Amino acid sequence: MMNKYVWAIFVAENTGRFPNFYPIGLYTSREKAIEELEALPREMNYQLLKLPVNQTFPYYHKESSKPVGMDGIYHEHFNFRDDYAGGDS
Repeated sequence: MMNKYVWAIFVAENTGRFPNFYPIGLYTSREKAIEELEALPREMNYQLLKLPVNQTFPYYHKESSKPVGMDGIYHEHFNFRDDYAGGDS
């Protein structure tokens, strides 16, 4: 049976430009994604998203029909940069 979700790791930057995040990996389980996150450089911030496969996840404003949010997505922040002192310690 195929997974109903994939786990995606994104780099999250505070650049003021869009997009300020970009994907760096997709995994079939949270455990595999966390293992990779723990090996990534600590001078960046990351986001982990659980994304549904074979379904859309935005929801739309009833009057304007514009996308206003997302359902079915689990999201975690890994703010390594905020704790990173720089240099070797």
